[in-house]
Amino acid sequence: MVFVIGIVAIPIIQLSVITIAYHFATAICEPIADKRIINLLEQMGGTFKILLGIMFFIAALLIIGLAMTIRISNSSIMYR
Repeated sequence: MVFVIGIVAIPIIQLSVITIAYHFATAICEPIADKRIINLLEQMGGTFKILLGIMFFIAALLIIGLAMTIRISNSSIMYR
């Protein structure tokens, strides 16, 4: 189960870094760039936030599904 959590954690960490990078780029470019570019970077950061939320939800469903499958398969062995 720890292996599955490790596999799920890598994309979540990557998306978190990308989201922080977009927000950091927005903060740096705000004084010198055009408003349209700033709005674009803000929207990209927001999109990655939504994607990160979806990734958390899918990871939770994967872990719950695997836990249920392991529990069901172990309980059928106990009835023999």
